[in-house]
Amino acid sequence: MEMNHSLGVYRNHIDADKDIYQRLVGKLIYLSHTRPDIAYSVSIVSRFMHSPSEEHMRVVYRILKYLRGSPGKGLLFSKNDRPCIEGYTDSDWAGDKTARQSTSGYFTFVEGNSVTWRSKKQKVVARSSVEAEFRGMTYGVCELL
Repeated sequence: MEMNHSLGVYRNHIDADKDIYQRLVGKLIYLSHTRPDIAYSVSIVSRFMHSPSEEHMRVVYRILKYLRGSPGKGLLFSKNDRPCIEGYTDSDWAGDKTARQSTSGYFTFVEGNSVTWRSKKQKVVARSSVEAEFRGMTYGVCELL
């Protein structure tokens, strides 16, 4: 996914084939359960299932091209002697350009193995980056508990 992308729904966009777009994104959503490296990109393109454009379709093709170039990069679960649970969180402030909502994400590791991850738009509009980060940490801590 391009950094600082500006995907959105625009008035003058060229429509893509909705059935093909929905089918491809649905398969990517299923695949993202074992490939957390594409989870964020897939969550972004899944926001436009109702009205995909050619620009959205190009992003989906870019994800597919990345997957073709990185086979076998899924999750590997291994046995470790470190009995610990770790969690990492991050947020962006007002990353959604249309609704100005922030996106939060977290990863949870048990004995060094990634077991849960999530990336989701926050329900409210944060007034500052600190507030967005705090909400993201809250989601991550709730998952750890």
